[in-house]
Amino acid sequence: MKHRIHGMLNGIAVLLSLAAGALPAQTTLPQVDVVGPKWETRRGGYVISSNFNVDPKMSAVIYPAEPFQKGDIFDFRTVRMSDDEYFVLQECASADCTQGHILQVWTKNGGLAQTSRDPNRFWIPHEGKIFMFMQRFPMSGAGGPENALTGVPDHGSGFTGFEPFSPPLVLNPIGTPDQFRACNVKAAQEKGPVKVIASEHDGSQMKLRFEGGAAVFIQRMRAAE
Repeated sequence: MKHRIHGMLNGIAVLLSLAAGALPAQTTLPQVDVVGPKWETRRGGYVISSNFNVDPKMSAVIYPAEPFQKGDIFDFRTVRMSDDEYFVLQECASADCTQGHILQVWTKNGGLAQTSRDPNRFWIPHEGKIFMFMQRFPMSGAGGPENALTGVPDHGSGFTGFEPFSPPLVLNPIGTPDQFRACNVKAAQEKGPVKVIASEHDGSQMKLRFEGGAAVFIQRMRAAE
């Protein structure tokens, strides 16, 4: 299992140098010890884990300490997010991780292009190198129609979708022409994902706090045998 985890870390280190130019390239990562419980039996027929890592040298990337398995459930809850913030669940779509597949994106209003019965949960379709990050796409005041009540340009609640395939750690949003005029998407992507500034295990959940004040809870669930 450790070899599989280190393999994933080395893959993510390579992809950072390819997809996030603002972050320094790395080839190896140190051992990271997680103090949270691996699995904790809970009511409702599920076993729940908060066993995620945030690497100190790549503090914008979160990954499961134990690789996801097919049928695992990733549970995401927002505590505080802005309209321009997007939490991304992505996997490596190629062996060298130069191509990524975005599995789901959450905003403060729930999942984009949500297909499951629970907007907070995503069912993992297969084992793979899966990781998470937060991307911010600030909207400027220009480029959108004015709100009739405030007189301020209104771009809605943010982008409404995403392209399923992109380089790792890159979110390509889908939205209206007004939204793209109001947001410098390329500049936001070049800046890279938002850094995690604090993380803690809260029972069976991990709480993550990001630069700018966003805070979320994440956990993984597995049907109890």
